[in-house]
Amino acid sequence: MRRRSVLQLGVATIALAGCSGTKVDTSQPSALDMAPVVANDDKVPMERPEPLIRYQFTCTAADGSLIGKFSSLEEVWASTRYMHITDCQVAYVGSGPQVLTPEETAAVNTAVAAGAPPGQASELCLRIVRACTRTDHRTLAASLAGYGVPVVKGALTLAPLAPQAALFTRWLKTAAVG
Repeated sequence: MRRRSVLQLGVATIALAGCSGTKVDTSQPSALDMAPVVANDDKVPMERPEPLIRYQFTCTAADGSLIGKFSSLEEVWASTRYMHITDCQVAYVGSGPQVLTPEETAAVNTAVAAGAPPGQASELCLRIVRACTRTDHRTLAASLAGYGVPVVKGALTLAPLAPQAALFTRWLKTAAVG
């Protein structure tokens, strides 16, 4: 038997042993069970709120087929079909009027400082968020030129670790030269 197979078998055995019904004493409550989150001093446990869904991302493939509908940039980036995404439409779906988060405000301010027209911050924010999703590599230069330098700089401010951030940075260097 090859050494690698023996190691894999050993790891699998250890993993299965952990699931083999080892009894854990649950008769005593743990410290986590006894420490509710309380609101102020009134000793009333608070429920943790559901994360707010602010956007809906509708992402499609080159042939126009739906890849998926997502509720965050992180979900778009984590999609198993991320590399097949050629376009994402973004819509604000939050409750009430769109109020920008501090991160979104910083991205919009960066875009305005880079030359985007001031005013209509919500619309500019949507363009920045859309730029952060995924652009097909075959049309990357044209798409980024369509967004413009201000939106791309805003996208890098909003999502500096986005999967395409390095491509945006490289494009900005060539756009500044051209």
